[in-house]
Amino acid sequence: MSAALVFVSPAMAEEAKTVRINQAFQSLLYLSLYVAHDAGFFEEEGVDVKVTTGGGGSQAWSAVLGGSADYSIQDPVFPTISREQGGPGVVVGTICNAETIYALAKNSDIKLTANFSDLLSQGYKISTQPQPDSGWARLTDLAQRLDIKPSGSTYTNVQVPIGSEMASVFAGQTDIGLSYPPVVEQAEDQGLHVAFSFAAASRPYLFSSLNTTQAFIEKNPQTHQKVMNAFEKASQYIYRHPEEAVKIAIREFPDLDEKIVRKAVERMISELAFPEHAFAEYNAFTASQKMHVFVGTIKKAATVEDGLDNTAALSAYRTLGRIEWSGPRPIAKTVTQ
Repeated sequence: MSAALVFVSPAMAEEAKTVRINQAFQSLLYLSLYVAHDAGFFEEEGVDVKVTTGGGGSQAWSAVLGGSADYSIQDPVFPTISREQGGPGVVVGTICNAETIYALAKNSDIKLTANFSDLLSQGYKISTQPQPDSGWARLTDLAQRLDIKPSGSTYTNVQVPIGSEMASVFAGQTDIGLSYPPVVEQAEDQGLHVAFSFAAASRPYLFSSLNTTQAFIEKNPQTHQKVMNAFEKASQYIYRHPEEAVKIAIREFPDLDEKIVRKAVERMISELAFPEHAFAEYNAFTASQKMHVFVGTIKKAATVEDGLDNTAALSAYRTLGRIEWSGPRPIAKTVTQ
């Protein structure tokens, strides 16, 4: 009678450590989290990840500060705000690497353009979320960079309640509205069309990040490395197996029309909105910080030395290299199951 030898990796040999991640929202922008979870990359690294939803960026980061989460996923400005107030906080990875805002119009005379100035010289009314939210900030910032002041002959910014940007276009109250996936794809399905992509114009831009505290990293260096390994694998998997990434997104958003989810994910993949690797690019981090200084969310942009710790993410990138899978991985439970 012969005994079969079974190889067990060091990560799998250890008892899985529970890691708590609080996401601001259940969002398509956070696809690498769902891929890391649903395709089994966290499990492969020996960590048992529990995902909760805060209901907003502030709530997600507060969960870390309050001790009910180890990591948060939201806008990278919150660790900077925390440090300005004397608290901890550091960005450790990229979740969304472009400002996925799109300008949509109903009028067929408003054509798709690569030059935003084309939309700021026709007297169009443009709806955004209220100041200081991202749509307003990006519109105002680009207009200032182009030295175009709002007027009847250039453009007018109409600030509307969050979620009603497209409704104002459909109602004829504005000519153009700014919004995000999957609202963009839902609006297209109802007759609107994209006139400008801020994602293409702003990349690289750290729109959503993985965040924690230095204290957690110092206390749990191996666990932190495993988490970043899983995110590196997930980031690469999205681009190696985009159809599988779409399938995971569809499972994570069962209440949305499958064709809407597919179109949104495929668009974001084509525009490299999802990171190809887990580490945060320095210029993307800096661009995000500068935007928040402009908006007034923070007093001073954090430096990469103070606000960004890429150590584990870069280690994952260098150690794992370019990953090739022989085929799709089985999809496990979603984060909401």
